[in-house]
Amino acid sequence: MLNKRTLATISVVSLFAILITTSILMFTQAYTTTVALTHTVLGFTFIGFGVWHGVNNFSAIKKYLSFSTRSKAKAKHGLPSITAVGLTTTLLVLCLVSFPPFLALHFWGTQLRISDNNATQASELKYNVLNMAQNFDGRSITIDFKKGTAFHWPQYAMWLEDESGEIVQAVYVTQGVGTNTFKNTVTLNNSELTLSRNPFDDEGFVFESIFSEDYDESRSNNKFRPEALPIFLHRFVKDIDVSETLPQLKLDGYTGATQFENHILTQKVTDESRQRYNIYFEINQSFDFNQYYSSDRFPDDPIYSGDGFSAQPSVLYHATIDFSSDQKFYAMSLVGHGHHSGRDGEIYTNMENLTNAKNIVDRIIIDLRQN
Repeated sequence: MLNKRTLATISVVSLFAILITTSILMFTQAYTTTVALTHTVLGFTFIGFGVWHGVNNFSAIKKYLSFSTRSKAKAKHGLPSITAVGLTTTLLVLCLVSFPPFLALHFWGTQLRISDNNATQASELKYNVLNMAQNFDGRSITIDFKKGTAFHWPQYAMWLEDESGEIVQAVYVTQGVGTNTFKNTVTLNNSELTLSRNPFDDEGFVFESIFSEDYDESRSNNKFRPEALPIFLHRFVKDIDVSETLPQLKLDGYTGATQFENHILTQKVTDESRQRYNIYFEINQSFDFNQYYSSDRFPDDPIYSGDGFSAQPSVLYHATIDFSSDQKFYAMSLVGHGHHSGRDGEIYTNMENLTNAKNIVDRIIIDLRQN
């Protein structure tokens, strides 16, 4: 039979030991999510076990705190009890009044954290600011985009849908997709070469070592690539047929160059007939092959095996925003991916074969505070 008192005691002691360790690490080293998360989660767990322990021993604690019990124990435990309470109270008061020796200890810990390698090697976080809100009337929406470790030169689109799944408007679409214009054509120097990883991830990689490029600045509306952002394009262009005339995407005011840095984008939602919207962000980049999505994975698929080097499919992020809510910040979550050659606009939720495609984006936060 489970002994609750033993379970609670061992758990509290174990958790306390870990909390001491994480406290020392947080005092002496630069901030890390792992340590902070461990300290927070186990700290609340420690509190929970403490409360549970108190509930299970409520009768004993009540008896111990009763006047008659304290009178009997006064001679034996009076001085230690008074000393413990007095010491704790004194330390608390000295902390609250910023006692100089305690401040010196705090500053010493700060210096240790600053001098830690993780802190000194941290890179400066830079953001580009794009304000496209002046092009339209409506309610403002701000997007905080932070690129991930696998970010190179992607194509992406962000758009709004109503709750029935109908597109309301675009928010931002990269120019290549928005204008059907891809100015460069890349080919493998050795057509027999199989790619099973992104060569651009290799330090010192030389493009010309395995690729050749034909670049023409004058190209315009030359290539419709549904495999680039299949979910967005199939929803925005109904009944896609790449054999017919290239579709004209009516995206004036919403297209722009691919942003290669972290950026903050402000845009207007012109529709004011509703409060809740689904916001989607689809992103894809060429060459990010892996063991599953290798260059020879679908040899009979002319799009996947073509000159687009599709590799891993697009990935899709989503959030539901509400202009009438007190909540003003919404973090977008990875919810699926598109078809590897753009055959349809379905959202595929099985992501077990995706690898660094999930690291193109670090975070996307939607900010509605300006409304």
